[in-house]
Amino acid sequence: MKILLTLAAVLSMAVWTGSATASGSYTGNYKVTLTHDVFPNTTGYNGHGPNSTHCIALTDDGSIGWPHSGFAVMDGQYEGQFSVIGPTILIYLDIEGSGQEPADLTFATTARDGNIGRKGAYDEIQGGYSYDAADATFGTKGSC
Repeated sequence: MKILLTLAAVLSMAVWTGSATASGSYTGNYKVTLTHDVFPNTTGYNGHGPNSTHCIALTDDGSIGWPHSGFAVMDGQYEGQFSVIGPTILIYLDIEGSGQEPADLTFATTARDGNIGRKGAYDEIQGGYSYDAADATFGTKGSC
């Protein structure tokens, strides 16, 4: 009987611990500000564009294969997906590149328990190359 009670206690502790580590939904909208923009110009990767602010909306439904993953939309027009893998959130949005070729806007930062880290990175990738990169500063959930 003691073994059964001990086993039941261990199992209930494992269930409680597991739910605590998987807690926190990322569903919501987040303001993201891009600064220190760097893109290629006639002398290499040293052009600097203006700072810009955007809104990224996430729907955390596990549909991309990770427990915290799903649909992403930026500024109501660029659609893509996101995944929280370990301590990192990756957000990737499909856009049309400068020559009508497919391109992606990518964001990465830390994530834990439904909270996205403040400081991250942004990169626009076209034709397999970095076309535009910047620091990305994320606001809290509901910030836009």
